[in-house]
Amino acid sequence: AEARLAARRQARAEAREIRMKELEKLQKEADEQSDRTYELLTDAVRNTRPTTEVARTPSYMSGASSYASSRRSSEDSTDNLDVRELRTCLSGRDLKLQLSDLEEKFRKAMISNAQLDNEKSAYIYQVETLKDEIEEMQENLNQSQREYREKKRVYDLLVRDFDKLQYEKECLLHNLKERDQLIKDHGLVLVSESGMNGDINEEYEPKLSRKKSRQNSSATLLSQQSALLLDQVGNGSLDVRLKKFIEEKQELLDEIYRLRLDLEEERQKLSKMENSSVNHNHVNGPDIKVLEVQREANKQVSDYKFRLKKAEQEITTLQSNISRLESQVARYKTATENAEKVEDELKAEKRKTQRELREAQSRIEELETSNAHLQKRIDKLKSARTALIKS
Repeated sequence: AEARLAARRQARAEAREIRMKELEKLQKEADEQSDRTYELLTDAVRNTRPTTEVARTPSYMSGASSYASSRRSSEDSTDNLDVRELRTCLSGRDLKLQLSDLEEKFRKAMISNAQLDNEKSAYIYQVETLKDEIEEMQENLNQSQREYREKKRVYDLLVRDFDKLQYEKECLLHNLKERDQLIKDHGLVLVSESGMNGDINEEYEPKLSRKKSRQNSSATLLSQQSALLLDQVGNGSLDVRLKKFIEEKQELLDEIYRLRLDLEEERQKLSKMENSSVNHNHVNGPDIKVLEVQREANKQVSDYKFRLKKAEQEITTLQSNISRLESQVARYKTATENAEKVEDELKAEKRKTQRELREAQSRIEELETSNAHLQKRIDKLKSARTALIKS
């Protein structure tokens, strides 16, 4: 479009130069024609003067000859000749005065004609210049209107995208409310991975979940029992708490291994004591102290067995909880990461749309002001053109 506009301007400039050359040529021809007319009239006047003088000279010569030849004529003939000569002189003077007046009037008429021609050419040039300016402004106005229509179309698209994003935002907020209500109905707890203070509430608060969802750290849904277990571990993130569970599990396994070793040692001791007591009974009869030691050992063995079973049950429970928590953590981590990515993309797209909307609005305002300015200039040029045409 700019290239076409530049080509049109160049073509108009060339046409203007051609018109100016033609006007100069016409002006030159008019000047030459006026000069030619003036010269012809001057020559005619000059030719008229000698004819009068020639006509008057023979009259003088005839008068002189008649006076010389007829000196003896009467006084009446002499008076008639003088009257005729006087009339001829008076008519020649009148012709000279009229001729000078005509020359002066003709010169003034030629000067005024030349001035009018100059003014006419100047007005024609101004009219052509104004026409070119009007055409250029009309083209600028058309270009501005096209740009305005394009920007309006872009603005409509941006408004439509904005409405779409607004609807998606409302849908997401509705989904978040439903999620919060479901979490609250099922008695679950949303635990942050960062573990800010480790406090686990009995009832779920939606505002807290929204604040945590806005943070960079992800969160995980847990049951009340799992949340209490995590709360018993202490503060820290889920990874730290799971590491603590693993360490406790390893400690319990080590303790179980030590208890088994102690149990084997006690069994060996009991077997040795039973053998020695049997031998001693065969020799000396039953010993009360040996029986007491044996009962105490049996009591400790039963206690160790009970503690071993309890520890094994706790270990299996912890293992199942840990595996379940790990699966939940992995699942919720992926879901949280996906939700955060979608939220970041929506926020970025919303910011971009708002920025484009502001730019489009500012551009539309600029185009409207420029359009109004161009319209005012066109009105002024039209009024000036009408005034020139009327004048």
